[in-house]
Amino acid sequence: MLSPYEVKERIPHTWPLFFTRHGHFTPIQQQAIPPILDGHDVLVISATASGKTEAVLAPLIERYWPSLLTPHLSVLYICPTRALVRDLYERLREALVDTQISVAMKTGDVPAPIKPVHILITTPESTDAMLTRAAKQFIHLQAIVLDEIHLFDNTPRGDHLRCLLPRIERIRQYAQPQAKPMQRVALSATVPDPAGVAGRYLHDGVIVQAEGDREIVADIAPLYDLRELVDLLAQRATQKSLIFCNSREEVEQTAVYLRQHLPHHAAIFTHYSNLDSKMRQEVEEQFAATAVAICVSTSTLELGIDIGSVDDVVLIGAPFDLTSFRQRIGRGGRRTDQMRVLCMPKSPAEWARFEALIQLASGQWRVNSGQRTVDSGQFRPSVLVQQIFSLIKQSPMGSIKQGDVRRIAPAEVSDDDIRQILANLSFEQYLQGGRLGEWKPDVLLNELIDRHEIYSNIGGDLLAATAVDAYTGHVIAQTEKMYEKGQVVLFGGKPMVVVWRDRYRFGLAPAPNREVDEVLRFRKGFAAVPFDVTQAVAQSLQITLGQMPFLPTEQGGYLFHFWGTVWGELLTAVLRHQSIPAEAVNEYALYLNYQISQLPEWDDAVVQSAARATAVTLANRLEMGRFHELLPVNVGVTAVIQQLNLPQFQTHYQHTTLYEADPLHEQLHMLLG
Repeated sequence: MLSPYEVKERIPHTWPLFFTRHGHFTPIQQQAIPPILDGHDVLVISATASGKTEAVLAPLIERYWPSLLTPHLSVLYICPTRALVRDLYERLREALVDTQISVAMKTGDVPAPIKPVHILITTPESTDAMLTRAAKQFIHLQAIVLDEIHLFDNTPRGDHLRCLLPRIERIRQYAQPQAKPMQRVALSATVPDPAGVAGRYLHDGVIVQAEGDREIVADIAPLYDLRELVDLLAQRATQKSLIFCNSREEVEQTAVYLRQHLPHHAAIFTHYSNLDSKMRQEVEEQFAATAVAICVSTSTLELGIDIGSVDDVVLIGAPFDLTSFRQRIGRGGRRTDQMRVLCMPKSPAEWARFEALIQLASGQWRVNSGQRTVDSGQFRPSVLVQQIFSLIKQSPMGSIKQGDVRRIAPAEVSDDDIRQILANLSFEQYLQGGRLGEWKPDVLLNELIDRHEIYSNIGGDLLAATAVDAYTGHVIAQTEKMYEKGQVVLFGGKPMVVVWRDRYRFGLAPAPNREVDEVLRFRKGFAAVPFDVTQAVAQSLQITLGQMPFLPTEQGGYLFHFWGTVWGELLTAVLRHQSIPAEAVNEYALYLNYQISQLPEWDDAVVQSAARATAVTLANRLEMGRFHELLPVNVGVTAVIQQLNLPQFQTHYQHTTLYEADPLHEQLHMLLG
């Protein structure tokens, strides 16, 4: 490894821009800068606030310095959220203010720059939109950065990126046949499968990883109602607190309660994705500037958005997975060597999950990485539906051929799958046949194009009830129901009135001083607790992998599998298909109508049948993408089964022993609540 002095000598242009203020490199910067300078694709893994952004941008700007003096886009930097785009833009603009290098941002809230820029910071969805409207701007692209890659990978947005990368490469190669593939760099604070991530997004990528993280100082206190939260906030006596909730309704309710009952003065803010972008930005700026403040948020503030110094983090309800837990607690005490967090479970089951997450995050407990997930890294074909729509919009002819889809689809998607997808979209009236071998938009796709709903693989159902700004048409949220004209709902901590409504949408406008009829109820997702978290809970009870405690009742009993939400529901379906009445309880257990001493013998046909029968439910749990329902039935079902990793499921199933757990009766019973 190069010495710090040798690394400094290699970046004469960017050392003054990024490192002079600190006067030294962090460990990840010293390790990552040389391979990026040498032109390698690199996966950079390091703790939050360790300087990963500078570790990537400094060598890229240095390497492509000559091209950054020409009026072309050279570096595309893709972030997972609009807020992170804006935050990074402000930081980078300040660093480059005395250079000739231009930087801009593009999101759904901010239009693309009119003039060419050297560095563009954006999201996958805005990248997709730019490909359909101004593909030529990617011709001279030299490098692409994928920030927070762990939040993309094994999700529809990650599969979206896997399609966007070859689309951009094709544009470059069409204009410059001799051009080398663009350099790709990915960043993450944590990746459970670095080799898999590098294989999916990079060309023969180099993995650079720096060890080390801050100490976790965690307290756990039960939340019976919000009075406990008020009392503990008063006891902890911090100036700036960030409170995370697992739903937008909880955010609203918590903020309202704190405003009414907090015994000391503190400004109370709310932050979640469906708030207008200007409102979110104002919250971030005001929270950062206010001396004593509390911000109540969903996952939107998990990432490294600049909201100033945060003294304390509070979690109301346990996050569902380890990644989210790490992101949330990492927001506190960023300039110290400790992460202080108050965990407030709403049930004994959540208490157990909190303990497991703390032990996993601190490295005290480990689950074998080959067993930690039901996801197999398989591509979600529903993303191809969205990409077909986008490719048609990009095409000068307004049509596509099957070969256009083949070029961007991963090898695991067969030609027959692509043919079936195109045919089914025609049957559903999204596509219609054009000239021989071509497909063009039909009535429903034209409607989606008019509504600008073809660029994203996230969001709710295509025709679900949707709240929008009454005057701008900006989408606010998908909701559980349609609201009547004249109703007043609480949204963003403020009363809003329904001004108009049509078939699927209703318009909201501010209604100050109006009495609220109800809190706006958002359409809920289907979060799943993963295998590694539930196995950590089992480990805390000294239950090893392969053991399933059985808790008998008068009529039957509870079988504690500790296999997580998805595999737990699959196991329930497998038992039902073998005439054993079973009901899923939660991520830890299922209920049987009579007692059994062992699992039925493994039967491939039974398991396949059970998986197919529960494919719709499991699709919701596995985040198969908003266009999943437009896939042909067999393609959609097969995609779900591939995500389930049935070979690993079989291994666990065949090596499982059931036993009565009388000594653990009390602890296990608490997990049912």
